[in-house]
Amino acid sequence: MAYTVQDDGFYHIPIIDLGERLRDNFGLTIREHEHFDPVDPVHAPNSYHKYGYAIDVQDHRPDIIDGVDWKTRTKNLETLLQGSGAEIYGPNSGVPGHGTHLHLAADGGIFKLNDKQYQYLFGGQAGGRNATFPGAYNSSNSSTIVLPVASSSSSDRGSTFSASLIDPNAVSDAKERAQNYAAMSKAEINSLYDKMRNEDPAKARTEGMKMHKAFFGK
Repeated sequence: MAYTVQDDGFYHIPIIDLGERLRDNFGLTIREHEHFDPVDPVHAPNSYHKYGYAIDVQDHRPDIIDGVDWKTRTKNLETLLQGSGAEIYGPNSGVPGHGTHLHLAADGGIFKLNDKQYQYLFGGQAGGRNATFPGAYNSSNSSTIVLPVASSSSSDRGSTFSASLIDPNAVSDAKERAQNYAAMSKAEINSLYDKMRNEDPAKARTEGMKMHKAFFGK
C-alpha cells in the first residue's frame, strides 16, 4: 500500500499496516496486539498494548545475516524508528524488559514517519527479508543517548522512571533549553519539534519531552 505525505510533513501509518509491513516484507515477528497475537496480561495497567496502540517486534530470522546478529539488527531498527511514535523501546533504550525485542507504541495507533523512515521501510530500500537496517545504529553513540529508565518491573506505558542516566555535563544546557521552550507558544513548539524530527529523530525524542514539560508546566 502506498501512502502520501500529510499536511504535517509526515507519512501517517496505522499500527496494523506497520506491523504487517515488518512481518510480510522483512520477516519479523509481531506480537502483543490482537490483530497478530493474543495480548498477554503482563503489561502496565494503562499500557498502550491494552488499547491496541502498541506492538512488540522480534527478529526470529537467522541469528546472523550478512555478518549482523539479531540484536544489532533490532537496535538498528529501533534507532531508525526513533521519533515516529510515543514509545520506541528496544535493546538500545536501557528500559528493562526490552533487551530482546522492540516495543513500538503510538497515540491512536498512528505512527508518523519522516521521509527517511518511510522510504527505508516502505520504499524498498532495506533489503526485504535479508534486511539488517545498516547505518541506522552507531554503537559509538549509544552511551550518549539520554533516556529515562524504568525503576520497576512494570513495562511500557505506566512505568515510573529515574533520571539517573542523564549526563551531568548536559544539565545546564538542558535547563537553558527548557527555559526557552517555556517562552514559546504551542505553535512555535510544534513547528520546532516537527523540524527537529525531520532532521534528527533521536534528538527530537529527548527534546520533545522537555518541550512537553515546559509547555504544560507554564
